[in-house]
Amino acid sequence: MSFSVLSLGSIPTIVVSSPHAGEQFLKTQDLVFASSPPVEAAKHIGYGQKNLSFSPYGSYWRAMRKICTLELLSSAKTSSFRAMRKEELDLLIEHIKEVVNAGVAVDLSDKVSSLSSDLTCRMVFGKKYADVELDEKGFNTLIQEGLTKRGKAIAKVFDDFLERAIDEHVDSKDENRTKDFVDVMLSFMGPEESEYKIEGEHVKAMLLVSNPRIVKSIC
Repeated sequence: MSFSVLSLGSIPTIVVSSPHAGEQFLKTQDLVFASSPPVEAAKHIGYGQKNLSFSPYGSYWRAMRKICTLELLSSAKTSSFRAMRKEELDLLIEHIKEVVNAGVAVDLSDKVSSLSSDLTCRMVFGKKYADVELDEKGFNTLIQEGLTKRGKAIAKVFDDFLERAIDEHVDSKDENRTKDFVDVMLSFMGPEESEYKIEGEHVKAMLLVSNPRIVKSIC
């Protein structure tokens, strides 16, 4: 077996450098190394690490992955948003035409990134949210302040935002709109006892990590 241990700051990190060692880490001992290390910010902002990105590997993580795979990432679900994707792409193309005709340079990487964020926001929340709709500081600034000292205060801001988004869906009277991920997660809530009782915090934790602006800021 060939691997070495490096110290990245105060964190010891194992570097695998042979096929045999890779098989040990990724197949034979996969369950031992499957969970991500605990992250202090994710503990506060991620509702005790109940979201898909930071929750420990196990039956709960598998259940949440199944929900995402079947209800957000399936072929049928992505096809249902085809018209929305075309609408957003048309808006981007028209915007690029306008600024190019005005002789202004266009940062295509930024525009494509924004397009991806807008598409994902509409798939998850059913609408696009501007930074100011979260907080006057915006997504990126709040995440950068997400150290332990500020974690709980920042988590409260995100929690209020997610509560508003959920309330909008609960109060919606439009029965013909395409169901988004908020609707899907809310449909799993209820009094029935099962292996995992989906409650409000579980829903918000999954929605939090589904928001592209937040994920991009954390990464």
